[in-house]
Amino acid sequence: MSRPRKHRTGLPSYCQRDRKTGALWMYVPDASRKSGLRRQAFPSLDAMLAAWRTTWGDAKRRQGRYVGDLLDANLAECVQREAKGELSKATLTDYTRCHASLRPVWADVAIDDVDVPMLFRWRDARGATAKVRANRERSFLFESFQLGVRRGALRDNPVRYLERFAEKPRERYVTDEEFMAVYAVAPPMVRAAMLLAAVTGLRQADILRIRRADFGDNGLTVRTNKTGKALQFAWTEGLRRAVIAAADARDFIPLNLIATERGNAYTGDGFRTLWHRAMVASGLADRFTFHDLRAKAGSEARDWQLLGHMDRRTFERIYNRLPRQVTPAR
Repeated sequence: MSRPRKHRTGLPSYCQRDRKTGALWMYVPDASRKSGLRRQAFPSLDAMLAAWRTTWGDAKRRQGRYVGDLLDANLAECVQREAKGELSKATLTDYTRCHASLRPVWADVAIDDVDVPMLFRWRDARGATAKVRANRERSFLFESFQLGVRRGALRDNPVRYLERFAEKPRERYVTDEEFMAVYAVAPPMVRAAMLLAAVTGLRQADILRIRRADFGDNGLTVRTNKTGKALQFAWTEGLRRAVIAAADARDFIPLNLIATERGNAYTGDGFRTLWHRAMVASGLADRFTFHDLRAKAGSEARDWQLLGHMDRRTFERIYNRLPRQVTPAR
């Protein structure tokens, strides 16, 4: 009989949490190891518990007969894909959020009982308060059932018949006056990030990943996280101002351009907290998101390829938020 744990963690067997750092990990089967187990880290408690249910818990005992088992198995697979670099950390975070919302509803629904009318009832109820989130959760539900098809739990994926809600692109355009209202009250690092976003049109995640090594004689080279495409921004007065603003915000030049006081890269949640505080302090009645600065850059740029899209129609539909210039008939 194994000796009892010195510290009760409240977690199921094979699961651990570091008391100092809060890091989470679980022991998973690995035939190549002498112990037969391998330690695997997880980004969140929900992700670890989903993997536990698939590996050791209910899903394994019930042999995957319920929708909740499919959701758990899909999230566990997403964790493995993120560890291999096949999935971004931001995408895994969103999938974890979808899993947490879907599981209470679908956990004990038998796979064989799911039909298209049932799915539409769920979609309409979820869409009554959050149509965009309903679309994101629909995608995760589709992938979960698709995993069940691959594993032989069912023959067809009923979620493919579930239509998405139509999403209307944002039309919010950030004026120079609104930009300066937030810029005036923002902390130095947020100011630098704002300048970079307004000049390059990069997404927040890409801006937070910019390193000193990404700069050279030809300008700034960034491989975007979402598409994996490399973009090179030539040196301009705006880009130089943004870099100088970031460099002057610290007593030293960290490896990451946008960095904390300790020189570490900001997490997405940490930077969003700073952004929210700056937005509140600005006093703007009609607030805008940091992502709206990407649309501002795209709308004001002469080159529609600035944002890295291969199709101009995507740029025109989503990011070009200025009135289209036309010539009168007479």
